[in-house]
Amino acid sequence: MQSTTTKSRPSGKTGPNVNMTPITAADIVDDGFAHIATAAYYRAESRGFAYGQELDDWLQAEAEFKQKGS
Repeated sequence: MQSTTTKSRPSGKTGPNVNMTPITAADIVDDGFAHIATAAYYRAESRGFAYGQELDDWLQAEAEFKQKGS
C-alpha cells in the first residue's frame, strides 16, 4: 500500500510562486490576451509558420490591439 503525503511551504518562506495571483479567464479577456494571441497566430499562418518571427508577430498584434483602444 502506498501512502501519500502533502508538503506545505513553511510560513515566512518565499519562492517563485508565493503571493502570486493566478490568472483567470476574466483577466485574459480583460487585457485582450485572447485577441492578441489569435491575431499573432494568423500573422504566423500567413507567412507559413516560418521559424524566427514569433515575437514580431506577437508584438505587432499587441500594438494593433492597443492602437484600436480595445
